[in-house]
Amino acid sequence: MKKFFAISILALLVFVTGCNPAGKSESTESKKAVVHFTEPAELLTLDTTQEEDFTSFNAQNQVLEGLYQLNEKDEAIPAVAKELPEISEDKQTYTIALRDDAKWSNGDPVTAEDFLYAWRRAVTPETAPSYASLFVSSIKNADAIYQGKMKSDQLGVEAPDEHTLVIHLIKPIPYFTSLLTFETFFPINQTFAEKQGSDYGTSAKTTLYNGPFTLDGWEQNSDTWKYIKNPKYWDEKNVKVDEIQTTVVKSTSTAVNLYQTDELDRVVLDGEFSKQYKNDPDFQNQNDTKMGYLRFNQGQNKLLENVNLRKAISLAIDRDTFVKNILGDGSIAATGFIPKNFVQNPKTGEDFRKENGVQQTFDKTAAQTAFTQAKEELHKEAITLVYLTKDTDIEKKTAEYLANQIAEVLPDIKFEITTLPSNNLQQRYLSGDYDIAFGQWMPDFKDAITFLDMFASTSGLNHVNYKNPAYDRLIQAASDTDAADEEKRWSDLLQAEHLLLAEDYTIAPIYQQQTALLQKKNISGVVKHSFGSPYSFKYIQVEETE
Repeated sequence: MKKFFAISILALLVFVTGCNPAGKSESTESKKAVVHFTEPAELLTLDTTQEEDFTSFNAQNQVLEGLYQLNEKDEAIPAVAKELPEISEDKQTYTIALRDDAKWSNGDPVTAEDFLYAWRRAVTPETAPSYASLFVSSIKNADAIYQGKMKSDQLGVEAPDEHTLVIHLIKPIPYFTSLLTFETFFPINQTFAEKQGSDYGTSAKTTLYNGPFTLDGWEQNSDTWKYIKNPKYWDEKNVKVDEIQTTVVKSTSTAVNLYQTDELDRVVLDGEFSKQYKNDPDFQNQNDTKMGYLRFNQGQNKLLENVNLRKAISLAIDRDTFVKNILGDGSIAATGFIPKNFVQNPKTGEDFRKENGVQQTFDKTAAQTAFTQAKEELHKEAITLVYLTKDTDIEKKTAEYLANQIAEVLPDIKFEITTLPSNNLQQRYLSGDYDIAFGQWMPDFKDAITFLDMFASTSGLNHVNYKNPAYDRLIQAASDTDAADEEKRWSDLLQAEHLLLAEDYTIAPIYQQQTALLQKKNISGVVKHSFGSPYSFKYIQVEETE
């Protein structure tokens, strides 16, 4: 996921039951299933055409809903859609029937027109999000509209009636149904959105909801908000939690202290806390596909335009030591950008990560050789780089540790570490005012291209300014000319990752995250996804305790 601008290192989730925690009245709380929840970063937007951060994706997935949703096995199941799509023989036309009882929180029905409006908005140049590429690479005429060559009403999607949607693809896409679970494909109520204008999605009051919950008490930069069970939701009877009270908490130690005093029911761990509690009966470790990595700004007149400087930094990082000393949560040292146990060769079944092998690893001698060459090419003896990161405990520790590691191998490099809240960080990153920025990427759908196509020169997600015609050709082939040939397409993707990492050193993958946590026995149903939005809270249940 995803996904999108990845600026959060861990999705820190914590809950407290409505069973008379400290400061709560049993008479009021015990009547409702209430959980307390924390995020490690501020919620930036509820506009599905603007999100690029994990907190926004997570929030949108609780209060909005698309045609399909992911279940606990990461299978696409009907949501606003009544059933799975009817697919034409050539696999390029999807006909989807919408349920009659899907409603917006103001009582309006959710119709096919709501999807038409949202999707046209997502490819119109003036309003298109970074994730417009998901439409451009799949739906007929989306590319021409995005390039300003066609009008948005020519997008290859039709609404024959209020409850039928017909989608015309540019080619067969085997993962398209799962792609429809992604937030940018969610509907928007046109009348409501146009009434709000530029304020749409910037506060709880300027957003309309059709998901399991509505949002209350949130404005941009708020550090608290509430998810409230949505009485208009079509599947309201299966939503068992009434309220999720959310607070931004950037310190793991604060969350752990609250957990120890029974104020919280769930807390995600990192570093020393993971090691300390690994034998605790409440300890859990979840597999994850989220990748943490360094992004190198290759914009004009930036020092990191130089490939040898990028290579030197990438090879100067001892990832094994980092995951052991800083994360300590079972996370895996990255040797490539496609995670382990995510996608497999369609012919042999071999895992992508195993088949493509090591693309980057710690090599002190090679790093120093590349740095010597970089200094000659740049005509510099000492280099200072701005390292941009978020103001959470773990990201600050990550920045300090990696900077020290690199400086030990390459003493003539100095880093100016700049820590900022999420909103400020995102603005600065998108403006290109940085040299290195820490990021995370969670896949949007189950295919290797979700990690790779964002670095195509035309991608709206390519904020590192990477441009290589050979790379573009590989991505184009995997997306188009070789799309129907599984073996050729697989080879294209293997080559693309190698070019991206082992020849151009565009980014430096650091780790594949694994989630370590403590969770009380009376909390269940927090569904973790391997692609798309990180979590679904629809299925949370709280068992009362004495």
